[in-house]
Amino acid sequence: MKFSCNRAMGLLVISSAFLLAATSCKKSNSSNPTGSMSASVNGSAWASSIPTVGLYSIAAGEFEVEGGQIKSGDSTALALAFFTPFAVNRAFSSDTAFVDVGYIDSHTLNEYDGGNIAGHSVVTVTSYDSTGKKIAGTFSGVLYNISGGSDSLVITGGVFNSTYTAQ
Repeated sequence: MKFSCNRAMGLLVISSAFLLAATSCKKSNSSNPTGSMSASVNGSAWASSIPTVGLYSIAAGEFEVEGGQIKSGDSTALALAFFTPFAVNRAFSSDTAFVDVGYIDSHTLNEYDGGNIAGHSVVTVTSYDSTGKKIAGTFSGVLYNISGGSDSLVITGGVFNSTYTAQ
């Protein structure tokens, strides 16, 4: 099932706002109380250097998990979005469900989509605790530039582990 461009643009606006907020924060050496996210982006290691944020929309039945990597001159963000219900330890993809992996690069101002508008994404939830509000899993995808470019990114070995807020 594919969603409208308005829905996708909403996710991109949220992700962009997250990236802008994250780039204005100072990195600290404190422990990460909310979670973590890492992946390989075009063969290069990527890991969130700020706490990974999880949100569950009760009304929509949608999870969003976002992480950001702050580097001088080239901050990036990864965002996952997927709907319930899902089966733990069973992969689901953008071919058959709403699954979206997005990537934003603040240096190039490029936004990449892997499922809702373009591309292909796969998510597997490996652990889900609705009482303790924790979710973890893996992800991968081929993301295409939706900012006007024709390039793409390959995300492999993605791992997320996050607490989440239910709203």
